[in-house]
Amino acid sequence: MTNLHFPRREATLAAAALVFLGSCQRGPVPPAGVRIFPQPPGAIAAAAAPAPTKADARFDTNALRPRIVVDPGDSVLQVVNANLDQTPYGKQVIAVKRTAEVDSPIRIIVADADPARGTYYYQSWESPTNATDARVFSLSVKDLVGDHVMEIVASGMNSAGKLTLDVFRPVSVAPGKELTYKPICQLVADEISIEEADRAESYPTDPKPGPSFPVVAYLRDPDSQNVMDLVRIRFAWNPAEARYVPGPPEKIPGAKVQQTQLETLYNSSGEDVFEQFIAGSWVQLQPAKDGKGPDTFVSIINFDPRGRKIALSSGNTQEVYLWRESHRTIYNSLLALGENETVLEIHLASRFTITVDSVNSLIVTIGGRDSEESRTVRYTKVTDDIQARLIGRPDAQIVMAPLTLSGTFVGNDGFSLDFDGSRLTWTGNGQRRAGSFVLFSFGARALLTMRVIGPRGTADQISSWLVDFHERKDSLHVVRTLGLSPVLLTVKGYEEAKGDTLLLEQIQELKKK
Repeated sequence: MTNLHFPRREATLAAAALVFLGSCQRGPVPPAGVRIFPQPPGAIAAAAAPAPTKADARFDTNALRPRIVVDPGDSVLQVVNANLDQTPYGKQVIAVKRTAEVDSPIRIIVADADPARGTYYYQSWESPTNATDARVFSLSVKDLVGDHVMEIVASGMNSAGKLTLDVFRPVSVAPGKELTYKPICQLVADEISIEEADRAESYPTDPKPGPSFPVVAYLRDPDSQNVMDLVRIRFAWNPAEARYVPGPPEKIPGAKVQQTQLETLYNSSGEDVFEQFIAGSWVQLQPAKDGKGPDTFVSIINFDPRGRKIALSSGNTQEVYLWRESHRTIYNSLLALGENETVLEIHLASRFTITVDSVNSLIVTIGGRDSEESRTVRYTKVTDDIQARLIGRPDAQIVMAPLTLSGTFVGNDGFSLDFDGSRLTWTGNGQRRAGSFVLFSFGARALLTMRVIGPRGTADQISSWLVDFHERKDSLHVVRTLGLSPVLLTVKGYEEAKGDTLLLEQIQELKKK
């Protein structure tokens, strides 16, 4: 492992061990001998099938079975079918982990294909990575350097909660040579990203090299008490050294955050405060092409930390993910791991990298196991104005409800809701909080969505309810009963949500004639 060298003024940064595992020059030595595995019974026909081509260099959910025998003590986390050396025979990149050892490293195995050896697939190389968490791991094959050679890219998280990146490059890609790899970039940091850029359209068929993709790592500044002060190091490909080398550490002073909510969020530790901050709906807006018309609503993402769900709505489709866990990275980012509600398999887990850059703005990167399919979207908080515009869209399935709520409705234990125009006051548990509400109809049912301002330093709380309203009169009183059952709004309408049903009553005395 090669040490990082910093200018003298940054000596304390190096001493704080920017937990970067070297600039990636040396790594594990490949096995001395090649382990050849016989095909398991019944697998000969499958193994003799045509190998995947370069177009299959991605995570394939229909081809998850390794084509070699894996140690029984290992769990297979992911399999990528790829053409790694431009030969007619496809290869496999397999991620495995010791089943009984929680803190054991995730290892990468390359299964090479050579019919001339008497067995179609055999293990040609193996190496550990810096990742240990099987639930937060992504494996892909990419051309990072820009010379038409495919590198193995493994990103994940270690037992200390730090993000990891391991990039391996072939030692030789000559036809007939066994595939072995060396590490060219291995990092551990608070945040790691690969700055991918578009290459020329002719790049796939033009043998000329293209631009390489830099790797950027962020760490909390060990010399500062401000959690928003970071150190950024940009790693660039160095052909002479055949590895990624670091540039000088760059201190990034934290912005002087004025908003109390952001100060509380940024300085908090743990995931709960962050999850509550992003709770609710956020909308993706596309500006008008002429810059004059209204923005177009593209998609909506809803974070429900209470119900442990993340819902993504676009057009007439909706994806719902079970929110399995969260990890804080740098001060303004959260890594959330979700599993598609319709296919509960760990290999279909998706990573949501959520970055808060203002009170009303999020940047969300959504990626599955194959990071090549990730997408980054900026979302804006659904404010009262945006909510009114959403409801007023011509293609909206809802209309304003004919029901009018006014005055105070009282429930048990001193709980009450006071409606005044479009404003409301929520009183309960010794607290009094203001907010706004909107009533709309979906089919024959009325729905109420309310937004209550959170306590100082916390996010507003947005909730939706199915309304059950009844009114009865006698000669002396008008009694109005308001039942509210919690629901989650979807592109198809609504669905039941966890929570208690509220029952409130308003009694109005009639004036005697």
